[in-house]
Amino acid sequence: ASHVRTSRQGRLTFGRPVRGVSSPDTPMQITLQNVEKKYQMGTETVYALRGVDLEVAQNEYLAIMGPSGSGKTTLLNILGCLDTPSAGTYVLDSERVSTMNQDALADVRNRKIGFVFQTFNLLPRASALQNVELPLIYSGIRRRARRGKAEALLERVGLSDRINHKPNELSGGQRQRVAVGRAIVRKPKVFLFDEPLSNLDAKLRVQMRTEISKLHRRLDATMIYVTHDQTEAMTMGDRIVVMKDGQIQQNDTPLNLYKHPVNQFVAGFIGSPSMNFIQGRLEAEGDGLVFDEGHLRLPLPKEHHDGLQGYVGKDLMMGVRPEDIHDPDTMGRGVEADEIEAQVEVVEPMGNEVLLYLTTGKSSFVARVDPLHIPTVEQRVRLAVEIDKAHFFDLETEVSLLRQS
Repeated sequence: ASHVRTSRQGRLTFGRPVRGVSSPDTPMQITLQNVEKKYQMGTETVYALRGVDLEVAQNEYLAIMGPSGSGKTTLLNILGCLDTPSAGTYVLDSERVSTMNQDALADVRNRKIGFVFQTFNLLPRASALQNVELPLIYSGIRRRARRGKAEALLERVGLSDRINHKPNELSGGQRQRVAVGRAIVRKPKVFLFDEPLSNLDAKLRVQMRTEISKLHRRLDATMIYVTHDQTEAMTMGDRIVVMKDGQIQQNDTPLNLYKHPVNQFVAGFIGSPSMNFIQGRLEAEGDGLVFDEGHLRLPLPKEHHDGLQGYVGKDLMMGVRPEDIHDPDTMGRGVEADEIEAQVEVVEPMGNEVLLYLTTGKSSFVARVDPLHIPTVEQRVRLAVEIDKAHFFDLETEVSLLRQS
């Protein structure tokens, strides 16, 4: 049942949503302006965050991703009022929290924020029901009322038959749902997820991704999800913030991150296998331009000429995704591509596709091809490159030279 309520006799009955379990009345909006977080390490100042500007709209599902040490967890701690910025402004649901003391922060945290952590943080000796009830106990809600809300919540996340089970009697996915239920039961205005699926196996991660996405639609709430897994971010987030060295590199939709990365870091971070980077020189040839790697030459389409004209005679970095390199014999009609030749170093059959690790003799790259024709190691093969989908980056600044908004 999508909604249940508790009768006076304590039985679960169908009906309108239980107060405190339904969607938040006023999902929040978050604004960060020039936020910094720094630490003093002896005589050295270390920045965990630097110049972070971010807005999260009401009901939005925002994913934050980046490598270890990128600042994503520090940012989540500030968003969750577990920490305060060293500089800058943080406004949460019209309240300026960046200048609050610890007591005021704790009050905002308890009223408005629900956390779901990587380790679940469930009480091992308490049942699923008691774990979900815990935040309501701290809120001073009477036993009968909180019991009804907790039972309704566990029904909602599909655990009505597990209410008396302790965490060690539940599967990883069930423990995750208890942790989510505990966050929901207080009716927070924002949910913060800190890599909640990293301890689950691959099959269960796929299942829980679906469950959390359904939960977002059902609650119509603001959710912020921190992860290092790009599949989670790309499939779940309305927008994705990509971080590196405490700074936001790009804040965009999943499709724009993939198609129009702002720099080489974002281009290489999004996609699996990651984008190939091949260094070469841009040369003029007749009325056109050619990318010359030394062992391969690729004429560039006319639509690239204006953006690259200032780099003629200079070295630059070309980026091309493995899925844009094909076996010429299996390409569909109407696809324009230039052929190159390379030697196979490693073959990885993946079932519905094959990953080829290749070398030109100077540069190495990966191609994702159809399994119809699988080459052998050390074989020289012809490949078709969709050069109109290639990206080009400045060697020094690493900014994208052809990005379209």
